[in-house]
Amino acid sequence: MTFNSAQFFILWFVIQILVLIWNTKPLIRNSVLLIGNLAFLLSIGNSLIILVLLFSLSDFIFAKLIHESNSDATKRWLMRFSVLQNVALIIVFRHLDEWQIKPDFLSFIKFVGVSFYAFRSMSYVFDVYYENLDEPEPNLLNYWTFISFFPVFLMGPIQTAPNFFKHLNAPKWVIDKSQVNYGAFLISLGVVKKFILSNYLAVNFVERIFDAYLYFTPMENFLAAIIQTLNLYLDFSGYTDIAVGISMLMGFQIMENFNFPFLSQNITEYWKRWHISLSQWFNQYLYFPLSYHLRTWKKWGTTLSVFVVFLISGIWHGTHLNFVLWGLMHAAALIWDVWTSDLRLKIKKNIPVYIYKPLSILLTFAFLTFSGVYFKSANLEQANQMILRIFSGLDFSLFGDWLKLYPYVAIIFSATLIIHWSMPKFYTLITDQVKKLPVWSTAILLVAVIFVAFQFQKMGSVPFYYLEF
Repeated sequence: MTFNSAQFFILWFVIQILVLIWNTKPLIRNSVLLIGNLAFLLSIGNSLIILVLLFSLSDFIFAKLIHESNSDATKRWLMRFSVLQNVALIIVFRHLDEWQIKPDFLSFIKFVGVSFYAFRSMSYVFDVYYENLDEPEPNLLNYWTFISFFPVFLMGPIQTAPNFFKHLNAPKWVIDKSQVNYGAFLISLGVVKKFILSNYLAVNFVERIFDAYLYFTPMENFLAAIIQTLNLYLDFSGYTDIAVGISMLMGFQIMENFNFPFLSQNITEYWKRWHISLSQWFNQYLYFPLSYHLRTWKKWGTTLSVFVVFLISGIWHGTHLNFVLWGLMHAAALIWDVWTSDLRLKIKKNIPVYIYKPLSILLTFAFLTFSGVYFKSANLEQANQMILRIFSGLDFSLFGDWLKLYPYVAIIFSATLIIHWSMPKFYTLITDQVKKLPVWSTAILLVAVIFVAFQFQKMGSVPFYYLEF
């Protein structure tokens, strides 16, 4: 059961109604949410619910032992055991398939969303270890509710334990009109992004080219590389808008995961705007501790820390060489930002802002497009061949014919990118007005958008891209 199924929306609606009915009775309300989470896991696979409950129990115990221990060495080893367990889960349930060495007795066991589960689980243990939580959650059922929270289980955002438990344990969930309206608006926005815009671009152009790039012209390969960059954003941000919106309708404040990333003027800024929860996770639990230990190396310490973080990020996405190279490309771009910051500041002072800013945005987008070919491709060979094809006889004389074949692809891509670049000026104003609307109006909007989206599903659909991670 995923976000593009009617069953999911029915399950969410039932859970939403029941938790509101028993809002003032925390034990019943939280139990209903846990049962709903487990029903969601069960709908994906019988083995998933067992694996989640079993492995999260061990991290629950690790965190409790860390809190109770008076030995720093014991705390460190317990934390390391948690990391080893969760990394092992990612390797067994994701990477063994990639390496084609998964044992037969494990072939029937599926752990969908294992990477995001592992990051959530590790973050809880880290928060206890670093004392970001005053004390670990004493109630195992509440911990299971946190770890299995259905809106964010498959693909994030990676919610923080302190905020989640604070809301979960409240005597009454406070859900005001502005939250309901904004939550419904986010769900509607996410449905449009994924089920209408992203699906159309993917089914009608991007997937065609990437699946058979040798049969298309260099120009079509070039356009597919550009459009897939936006398509990936629409796909992933659409999912997280829905997840954050559903969470908000139940009163949970889950961080929004994207902040107009294609306005970034460099890759450092991009990673502050793209997949924000994962970026913050890497910063808080890997980059900052590592760079602190290497602080005497100054810029060289920062360089090594960035390299390690993005090498791990590439491997986390996949162990095929194209993902590793993608991670190293972004590491190189960030290291470039570190070492050229003074030079770029001098250049910026001598170039008018109306030239420097759009040029920086364009160059950053070009880098994302180039590296995105390696991210999207099935393997390194395909990525290399596609890049070579793009740069071997790129001819735009056929662009008019392409427009006739793919007019709606061109319109959707152009309009979405223009809106993306211009919307930040109006987004806060729009959302402020949405929060003031009557609740019935946003409810009607949501129902109408979902209805229209399901009509578009008949034209074809592709799975959420980040489900494979």
